[in-house]
Amino acid sequence: MTSFDFVWNKQGSVNGKVLARKRKKPAESNEGGSKKLENILQKNKVHEKPNVDKFKKDVALPNPPISKKKVPFKNTRKLVNLEQNTPPENPLENDSKRLVKRKKKKDKLAAAELLRLGQKPTPVPNQDRIQHSLFSEKHRTKNISNISGASVVEQVFSSDRTFSYLDIHKYIVSNLEKNNFTTLTNVQEKAIPVILKGGNVLIRSQTGSGKTLAYTVPIVDALQSITPRLERNQGVQALIIVPTRELALQTHEIISKICTFQWVVIGHLCGGENRNTEKSRLRKGVHILVATPGRLLDHILHTSSFKVNNVRCLVLDEADRLLDMGFKKDIIKIVQELDQSKKNCEYDPLALLRGETPKEKSEEVDCDDLYCLRNPKSPKRQVVLLSATLTKGIAELAEFTMKEHTYIDALDESSNINPDHMVIPKTVRQEYMITFVKHRLFTLASVLVAKSKENCKILVFMATSQMVDYHYQLFSNYLAKMPINRGKVKSGDVLLLDEGGESDDEEEIVMDAQFFKLHGSMEQSKRKEEFSGFRKAKRGILLCTDVAARGIDVPQADYVIQYTGPQTDEDYLHRVGRTGRVDRTGTALIFLTHDEQEYVTHLQKHKVFLKERNSSEFSNHLCDLMEEVEEEKAASALQRRFEEAVSKDKELYKLACFAHSSWSRFYNSYPAKLRNIFNFQMVNLGHYVTSFAIKDTPSHVAKVVRGQVANVEPKRLNRKLAIHEDDQPRRPKQAPKRKINSISLRTSEYSSGLDFKKKKKKN
Repeated sequence: MTSFDFVWNKQGSVNGKVLARKRKKPAESNEGGSKKLENILQKNKVHEKPNVDKFKKDVALPNPPISKKKVPFKNTRKLVNLEQNTPPENPLENDSKRLVKRKKKKDKLAAAELLRLGQKPTPVPNQDRIQHSLFSEKHRTKNISNISGASVVEQVFSSDRTFSYLDIHKYIVSNLEKNNFTTLTNVQEKAIPVILKGGNVLIRSQTGSGKTLAYTVPIVDALQSITPRLERNQGVQALIIVPTRELALQTHEIISKICTFQWVVIGHLCGGENRNTEKSRLRKGVHILVATPGRLLDHILHTSSFKVNNVRCLVLDEADRLLDMGFKKDIIKIVQELDQSKKNCEYDPLALLRGETPKEKSEEVDCDDLYCLRNPKSPKRQVVLLSATLTKGIAELAEFTMKEHTYIDALDESSNINPDHMVIPKTVRQEYMITFVKHRLFTLASVLVAKSKENCKILVFMATSQMVDYHYQLFSNYLAKMPINRGKVKSGDVLLLDEGGESDDEEEIVMDAQFFKLHGSMEQSKRKEEFSGFRKAKRGILLCTDVAARGIDVPQADYVIQYTGPQTDEDYLHRVGRTGRVDRTGTALIFLTHDEQEYVTHLQKHKVFLKERNSSEFSNHLCDLMEEVEEEKAASALQRRFEEAVSKDKELYKLACFAHSSWSRFYNSYPAKLRNIFNFQMVNLGHYVTSFAIKDTPSHVAKVVRGQVANVEPKRLNRKLAIHEDDQPRRPKQAPKRKINSISLRTSEYSSGLDFKKKKKKN
């Protein structure tokens, strides 16, 4: 610091001389400069008042020390707050912004300098890639009103009556007992006697109540009783339409178990199979045909050897699902073709020559009191329509397909049941689990690990087929298999499992359950193989979409997980109905986030009450799996294992991105009835990206899906077909074809063939 000696002259200027230079010391107050100025003014009161503003501009006063007073400066636009130890507004936010900007600027300058020197700069890590902390969010409120009440349940077994109580063939009864079908369910006891009499029936009963045997037993009993025996050239007698291929295979299997009469032929038609094989099967003759609507209509319209004029029983199983899947037009067309084929069959020109009318012929046949399916000459057609729910569309379909019918409801005893209430079998225990979005993946893994130890068959319902493919690949390779030394410490607290580089450690199988997958985009042969393999397996985990939610009966499937919420109440009903079927018990668990917890209240309005499960009940299984003591460390280790696998494997990374994209489209398509609960505008997409084990941001994932980044390999062109101007020279243009100058094209048939000579003009 430099000290000045100021002397005022007459003109009002200041002459300053440097007296000495002193070391800079912290001043105790900022009054030093102001006192000097006052002393000078007192000594020179006689002189003219100096220009203070000019003085402050010309002379640099020493910087005043920071004090707790506010010192205003006239030449400044704003008052500067010089309070000591007073932090600025939002210090963390401002400092972080400054640091980020400075870091970016320094990186750019350093990279430019290296490029100028001809060196290759080190790549700057992508700022879009953020690794979210799993346990940064630990406390969120739960606003679920615990309303106590009794759910509306359906009593599956109303009495102890067996199938021998019915008037059916003894061989059918013995076949049922061999397959553990002994006691009649409520719907079977009410429906089978009515169907045996030949009446049209509309059955409403919940899934898993034995509806399939309610119509298959009367059909088999009626066809085996026909005398003389049926021949294959008589064609289809009973036609059963189901919504999915898996349900068609299952129904065909059930009929084959109870029908051991060799002259009664059973067949099925499913989309995706060989049409020529199906044609040859239909040409030989089938009596009971189980089919999906699309393939059945295809054969009716285009297979000439397929005759449906003898169909005397039409069954529409899972009619509500048929309408939901958009098969209404196909069903209407099938019924019209059946009516038209019946009219064409009744046309008999010889009878018209004899003076007989079709009415007289039909009256003679109607005099027979036999069940129409027992009489091959009967013109009647019985219709059986089965549904788990009774909606307006079901009522319209019943009016179109049959004139008079008997309505059978398994809940007839409860006349005061509200139609909005959901009826679920009593054997199903319903639960829900609320988790953080970032915890969904390892929480699902912990539940699967825990239940696989109990020798369970588990069904996991997901929103889209891309989600099924991704989680199947991830769990099969990185959950069922683990490194042998995953729990050994290498140095300090760093685990070998968490290493960023590749590891050559051997792996071991840690889960006995096998993973299966099932969705509508798979090939028919693969779907058939996966479904039959899961049914035969003693323990297994089936990742599937709603294609497996209707009518599928899996033996010992005692645990159902809904990883994504259903879009309709009917979907929830049918998903839950995959377990606790007939005489078994089961559990249905649904995953919900804190933003989706109102869905529990929504179900309570439909008389469905769920019990809460805590995710910590399954966390100890992750500790055993990852060989960790603390639950958070075990969960973090498993999440990092998934993330490392996704980042290294290009195909798995691509599957993860497409799975997240398909989930977002699904989540954004909820109906208005549930959109306030499953609201896409309120979700944190970054957290959901973490739930798919992706380290990138949602915008980066969207670019991958659109194919705008290098992570997605471009389609490889055939080198023989690809022509590149830079690599290959251009082909020379071909010379134009020479025109053929044919004499026959310009010569008349009356010409002599000699050339015409022009006459010379006379001058």
